[in-house]
Amino acid sequence: MGSSPALDVRGLSCAVGGRVLLRDVDLTARSGESLAVMGPSGSGKSTLLACLAGLLPATAGTVQVCGTDVGALRAGKAAAWRLRTIGFVYQFGELLPELSAVENAALPLLIGGTGRRTAYATAERLLAELGVAEVADSPAGVLSGGERQRVAVARALSTRPPLILADEPTGALDEQATDDVCALLYELPRRYGTTLLTVTHNPSVAHWADRRLVLRGGRLSESADV
Repeated sequence: MGSSPALDVRGLSCAVGGRVLLRDVDLTARSGESLAVMGPSGSGKSTLLACLAGLLPATAGTVQVCGTDVGALRAGKAAAWRLRTIGFVYQFGELLPELSAVENAALPLLIGGTGRRTAYATAERLLAELGVAEVADSPAGVLSGGERQRVAVARALSTRPPLILADEPTGALDEQATDDVCALLYELPRRYGTTLLTVTHNPSVAHWADRRLVLRGGRLSESADV
């Protein structure tokens, strides 16, 4: 594992509509480290991810990703920074069903201005590395749940971001597909040097992480018992 501070959160609080969802959260993570945040529905897990990505402003505290103060980014620059710095994996993959797997995986690069040939070559390489080269030309709408999540991971990795945020990434999968996707996801830090933060309500998913934390009442604490 590397030792650079990929993620440094200090005193993070967030309130939405008068409801406090996060209270004085501290969190640090190194490059090449995986973390899982456990908590029931409504505990603030997705709010935490939104604050880390700069999609939701904090009420108090700071979030730094690779030395950048997320809260200080102007709106125009935040989107470009986010595209370069953070990869997202969602519960249902959130792929565009009418596009092929390789087109979905190449999207962040194309949006960021990478040439079409380079973007597609990178996407094809990632799909091969993640074991879904055979579906590269298939529309995303016909893929299985496990295949969709592998394509979503390829898309998240396409810009080689230092941080990947995964929001209930196995929530729509059966038990076997969950194990397969977990094996893939939690290998990413070692394989690509990225930091992985997963939020989940599933203890079997959290068990794969290097570190496990619990979010209760808006407060985050370490847990060795997940």
